[in-house]
Amino acid sequence: MSRKTKINVLLPFKMVGELENLSKQGKRSEYIEKAIRSKLDGGNVFDLSDISTRQLMAVVKNRLQEFEGTPHADILMYILNRELTQ
Repeated sequence: MSRKTKINVLLPFKMVGELENLSKQGKRSEYIEKAIRSKLDGGNVFDLSDISTRQLMAVVKNRLQEFEGTPHADILMYILNRELTQ
Protein backbone atom coordinates (compact mmCIF):
# COMPACT_ATOMS: atom_id res chain seq x y z
CA MET A 1 0.00 0.00 0.00
CA SER A 2 1.32 3.42 -0.88
CA ARG A 3 2.02 6.01 1.77
CA LYS A 4 -0.71 8.55 2.29
CA THR A 5 -1.01 11.90 3.98
CA LYS A 6 -3.94 13.94 5.15
CA ILE A 7 -4.66 17.31 3.49
CA ASN A 8 -7.23 20.00 4.13
CA VAL A 9 -9.21 21.42 1.23
CA LEU A 10 -12.06 23.89 0.94
CA LEU A 11 -15.06 22.55 -0.97
CA PRO A 12 -18.50 23.98 -1.63
CA PHE A 13 -20.96 23.06 1.11
CA LYS A 14 -23.27 21.25 -1.34
CA MET A 15 -20.41 19.13 -2.65
CA VAL A 16 -19.49 18.05 0.88
CA GLY A 17 -23.10 16.99 1.36
CA GLU A 18 -23.00 14.92 -1.80
CA LEU A 19 -19.82 13.23 -0.62
CA GLU A 20 -21.41 12.39 2.74
CA ASN A 21 -23.11 9.28 1.33
CA LEU A 22 -19.74 7.97 0.23
CA SER A 23 -18.35 8.70 3.68
CA LYS A 24 -21.05 6.54 5.27
CA GLN A 25 -19.98 3.69 2.99
CA GLY A 26 -16.30 4.25 3.78
CA LYS A 27 -15.54 5.14 0.15
CA ARG A 28 -15.16 8.92 0.18
CA SER A 29 -11.35 9.01 0.23
CA GLU A 30 -11.15 6.39 -2.52
CA TYR A 31 -13.62 8.35 -4.67
CA ILE A 32 -11.75 11.64 -4.22
CA GLU A 33 -8.41 9.94 -4.91
CA LYS A 34 -9.72 8.43 -8.17
CA ALA A 35 -11.20 11.77 -9.27
CA ILE A 36 -7.96 13.63 -8.63
CA ARG A 37 -5.89 10.90 -10.31
CA SER A 38 -8.12 11.10 -13.37
CA LYS A 39 -7.63 14.87 -13.65
CA LEU A 40 -3.88 14.67 -13.02
CA ASP A 41 -3.58 12.05 -15.75
CA GLY A 42 -5.29 14.50 -18.06
CA GLY A 43 -8.23 12.40 -18.98
CA ASN A 44 -11.87 11.97 -18.38
CA VAL A 45 -11.62 8.33 -17.43
CA PHE A 46 -15.03 6.72 -17.43
CA ASP A 47 -15.74 3.97 -14.96
CA LEU A 48 -19.10 2.26 -15.17
CA SER A 49 -19.20 2.03 -11.40
CA ASP A 50 -19.36 5.85 -11.29
CA ILE A 51 -23.02 5.83 -12.35
CA SER A 52 -25.92 4.39 -10.42
CA THR A 53 -27.76 1.26 -11.49
CA ARG A 54 -30.87 3.36 -12.04
CA GLN A 55 -29.01 5.73 -14.39
CA LEU A 56 -27.58 2.77 -16.31
CA MET A 57 -31.03 1.23 -16.64
CA ALA A 58 -32.35 4.49 -18.07
CA VAL A 59 -29.56 4.55 -20.66
CA VAL A 60 -30.23 0.93 -21.65
CA LYS A 61 -33.95 1.67 -21.91
CA ASN A 62 -33.20 4.59 -24.23
CA ARG A 63 -30.96 2.42 -26.43
CA LEU A 64 -33.52 -0.37 -26.56
CA GLN A 65 -36.05 1.96 -28.17
CA GLU A 66 -34.03 1.54 -31.40
CA PHE A 67 -34.99 -2.15 -31.37
CA GLU A 68 -38.63 -1.68 -30.43
CA GLY A 69 -40.80 -4.52 -31.71
CA THR A 70 -38.13 -7.22 -31.49
CA PRO A 71 -38.86 -9.93 -28.91
CA HIS A 72 -35.73 -9.49 -26.81
CA ALA A 73 -36.01 -5.71 -26.72
CA ASP A 74 -39.68 -5.88 -25.72
CA ILE A 75 -38.92 -8.24 -22.82
CA LEU A 76 -36.06 -6.07 -21.60
CA MET A 77 -38.16 -2.91 -21.96
CA TYR A 78 -40.90 -4.50 -19.85
CA ILE A 79 -38.41 -5.36 -17.11
CA LEU A 80 -36.73 -1.94 -17.21
CA ASN A 81 -40.04 -0.08 -17.14
CA ARG A 82 -41.13 -2.11 -14.13
CA GLU A 83 -37.86 -1.46 -12.26
CA LEU A 84 -37.66 2.25 -13.12
CA THR A 85 -41.19 2.92 -11.87
CA GLN A 86 -40.54 1.40 -8.43
